Amino acid sequence: MVRLFGRRKDDRNPAARRNAHGDNASWLAWPTLSAGGGGQIKTAGVYYHKATLRSAIARFGSLAMAKLVIELEGEYAGAVRVTVGGKELGSIPHGLAPEFRDAVEQLHKEGLPATCRAALEAEDDSDEAYVDVFLWASPTPRSDDEPFLPPGLGPTVRLDNGEAERLDEALHSRAKSKRVAKVGELLPVDDGWRVVLDGRPVGTLEPGAYHRLSEARAAGFPLTCRVRIIRELGQPLRVVADLPPD
Repeated sequence: MVRLFGRRKDDRNPAARRNAHGDNASWLAWPTLSAGGGGQIKTAGVYYHKATLRSAIARFGSLAMAKLVIELEGEYAGAVRVTVGGKELGSIPHGLAPEFRDAVEQLHKEGLPATCRAALEAEDDSDEAYVDVFLWASPTPRSDDEPFLPPGLGPTVRLDNGEAERLDEALHSRAKSKRVAKVGELLPVDDGWRVVLDGRPVGTLEPGAYHRLSEARAAGFPLTCRVRIIRELGQPLRVVADLPPD
């Protein structure tokens, strides 16, 4: 049986501990904020930090660890700034700021920064070019049973023979449509990546490079991710592994 890896405070490597305290912006660290249900928050005001954003992408790549910082003085005191590598890239949207401010303060009381993964996006260097920063974050501390990999829109799992029927039966529901999210583990094999659910291999990822998986594996982090089991009316059962984009 293959054991699923949960987060333990004593199993982080030294690089992970340093990153958790915000001294660099590598995505290869445990965030302190929960990723929530997998949706992303669009950072406000990124347009005014285009040059800084491009510098952050050049330094850290398109996937980074963001740190949330509360503005303490001035006209915008109380705003929650989104920073990467110590540089501001924008703010948490105004309507969400009170909840995130509470979460930041709660983590600070525990001696921790408020960190989350961020997708950094920028086109060319023109003034009108598209720029954005999206956060995998919710205003709650990260729980120990959340997967390590941020939940992007990942590939469909090629299920082994009989697994679709077994997983469908395991939903314990006759509803015509149903979605269930679980924590899965990814294992490298000669022809790709195997997907394990509840200690049992269920299938293989569609062919692809999956550079982020290789990065996380090389750094010694568990390859755990959110896996969605999806039943839809008139459609075969689907299983999707939500992975960060390369």
